[in-house]
This record gives sequence, C-alpha cells and structure tokens, in this order.
Amino acid sequence: MLDYVQSLHKDNSVPTLIRFPTCKIEVRPRDHRPPHVHVLFADGREALVDLASGQVTSRRKIRATELADALAWIDARAEELIARFEELQR
Repeated sequence: MLDYVQSLHKDNSVPTLIRFPTCKIEVRPRDHRPPHVHVLFADGREALVDLASGQVTSRRKIRATELADALAWIDARAEELIARFEELQR
C-alpha cells in the first residue's frame, strides 16, 4: 500500500504522492476518468499519465528525460495508484 503517501493539505484535497527534484506527482479527488496522475513541474508545466496505459498527455513540451524518474515510479506502482485514484473518486 502507499504508506509513504504525503499530503501537503490537511484536508487531503490534493494529495501529493511523491516529490522529485524537478517535479511532484498528485492524484486529485473527483477527477475525470480514466484513472491518472498529474506530474507537476515548478515552472507550471503539467503532464497527465494514464495509469493503465502509461500514456502521457501534456499541453506544453516536456522532454522524456524530465519525466523518466516520475514514469518509472508510476509504472512500479500503477495498481496501487489506480486503487488510490478510485478511493478519491468516492
């Protein structure tokens, strides 16, 4: 289970799952489907990662090398992240 999940908000409105040096990964309550996470960069860029397929969607250019650590972390925990996404949609 995601025991190491950190929430930056006391009301747990937008749980931050992990922070990397260049980005953080969030899962949002009452979000649209399919199950996904948001990868947020300090400069405002954002990527959505579909948890079933690993497909990345972004409106702004994000290099694969910038996403590498986040994607590896997501891939290793996809099933747990899907469960967390579903939990937050209730």
